[in-house]
Amino acid sequence: MLSGVTSPHRLVESVRVAYGFKGVNVGMFVVVRSTGLASQVGVPEAYKVALRYGKPLVVLSGIKEVFEYFSFDKIYLVVPGQSDLRRLEDVELEESNYALVFTGDEHGRSEIPAETLSIPELPSDSPPQATIAVTLYTILKKMYRVKSASAS
Repeated sequence: MLSGVTSPHRLVESVRVAYGFKGVNVGMFVVVRSTGLASQVGVPEAYKVALRYGKPLVVLSGIKEVFEYFSFDKIYLVVPGQSDLRRLEDVELEESNYALVFTGDEHGRSEIPAETLSIPELPSDSPPQATIAVTLYTILKKMYRVKSASAS
């Protein structure tokens, strides 16, 4: 889920990274509160990217709609560059119905109530597409560790 995006480039590239990442199944990409050029130019382009991958793109105008239309077991806000928060890699993301929220603006914060997780190795002003890529890679690494441990 991408919240508060204003840049069409950030929106399109975030969808491309999420759906193009191999090894982790991203079931749905949700955009909440896109504004300006992200709404006018980015959303149509992001739909084209999602269609190429055969995946859905859901665009919602507000946070209330997230809870009206979806029911998640857990919601995590993933932020770059904060070392005083719980690390993403320390969380067990089991096969439950969870949402990962990323902010579309380096100064933005999501208004979606979520547990905040950090990737302290990233600069705090990292774009969402970089944060999404590192998050998916971290999940993939954990999946392989679990599979390797259960195979032995």
